Amino acid sequence: VPQRLYDACFVGRLHYQKGVLLLPDIWKRVCARRPQARLALIGDGHLEADVRQKVAAVGLTGNIDLLGFRDGPEKYEIFKQAKLMVHPATYDSGGMAAAEGMAWRLPGVSFDLEALKTYYPRGMVKVPWGDVRAFADAVVRLLEDEAFYARVADEAHALIVDVWDWRKRADRVFRAVFADTAAEGGER
Repeated sequence: VPQRLYDACFVGRLHYQKGVLLLPDIWKRVCARRPQARLALIGDGHLEADVRQKVAAVGLTGNIDLLGFRDGPEKYEIFKQAKLMVHPATYDSGGMAAAEGMAWRLPGVSFDLEALKTYYPRGMVKVPWGDVRAFADAVVRLLEDEAFYARVADEAHALIVDVWDWRKRADRVFRAVFADTAAEGGER
């Protein structure tokens, strides 16, 4: 696993749906096995004060950096300094925030939600919903098992290139929308 500033990165709204209040509990378990582990939290939202309070309460102010909203090159610099993505959403309709990091060949960890089976069928290690111990174990395994890390990182990048590439998605949507028109020989 490459040497980088952050062991993991979260990107998204600081909202109950995104599981941000579980991150300090997850990260405390990661740090029990890897005391110097660092997590970057990119995002803002109405739970920011609650997240800061919980990070302090579990004694991880030196291990979790709340970086606020970042976009473009500023966010990409953080991805370059991270080893993997964490996406602890508790319910989801298929958020694509983790996909940004996966495009940088960062493997991910998430809870095994129905929507994520479609959006992230590979490149994302899935653990039982709400199981913070299993989530932390998956993070640690990615950080310590180089072959596993390389396989999941390659899957993550391939998923983004093969399935979520903007041009390919736009072409698929275009063909789906205009297939009836083309089949009938012209415009309606």
